Amino acid sequence: MTRNQLKGDFKMKKAMLATLSIITLCSLCLAGTVSAAKAGYSLGNFQGTDITANGVIGAGEWTDSFGDWLYDGWTKTTSTIHTKFEMGGTPNIADQFLIEVLSDTTNDPGDIFTYSFCGQQDNAATPQAADDILINYTRSATAIYRGTGTGWAPDAAIVLGTNVIVGSSMASGHWIIELKFDKTGAIAGTAFNSNVRLAVYDASTGKTLMWPPMSNANVPNDWGLLDYLTFAGQSVPEDLTIGVMVLLSSVAAVVSTRYFRKRQRI
Repeated sequence: MTRNQLKGDFKMKKAMLATLSIITLCSLCLAGTVSAAKAGYSLGNFQGTDITANGVIGAGEWTDSFGDWLYDGWTKTTSTIHTKFEMGGTPNIADQFLIEVLSDTTNDPGDIFTYSFCGQQDNAATPQAADDILINYTRSATAIYRGTGTGWAPDAAIVLGTNVIVGSSMASGHWIIELKFDKTGAIAGTAFNSNVRLAVYDASTGKTLMWPPMSNANVPNDWGLLDYLTFAGQSVPEDLTIGVMVLLSSVAAVVSTRYFRKRQRI
């Protein structure tokens, strides 16, 4: 083998080693960014203004929120959810949700909105007494439940209108729901980051739309992550973690080594 062939073989091995290193770092970074109970599904929860949970979207009320879609099975729909949290309102700290069901244009008594909450993110297979809560809202009543370890039971300690505020209307021609959920610690088991599920049942079509997709209100480890990104309302993008920054630094080092080093004499 000639000297030039040896040098070419050495360069190829270096390139392969660099590629394998980058692939390894990518794998580590991707593994670290999956934090939702249902892998791949999370809602960013920024700090925003306080809202009035009456089912009517006030001017500017939701312009500072994070949005996503509801799903019909695995199919993304045009119906949406928005999230943010407030400090200094009523309750003093609260998660706030807006649900717009564009496909529901009829005011049916059998329509149901369901909010499932896991405060400690323990990812259990059944509702736990310590931290799992279920809110069932219909057009005429709201029922609040806590896990028992195997199912649900009414929880009188969570007060409608104080710890949980729900309002809905058809004022915009489709079903709009607004929810405020107390995060001051008054509800046992609450924590900042949590796993949640939101779903709406339309009695006129028989369809249930939900987030995350193909999830079950009775299976906490099937819910998605509600992620408090920052108290300032701004954040480094969710996927720009330390691992990703290490990856970008490594790519930069490889690129600089490959393309910006001084060419050697032959």
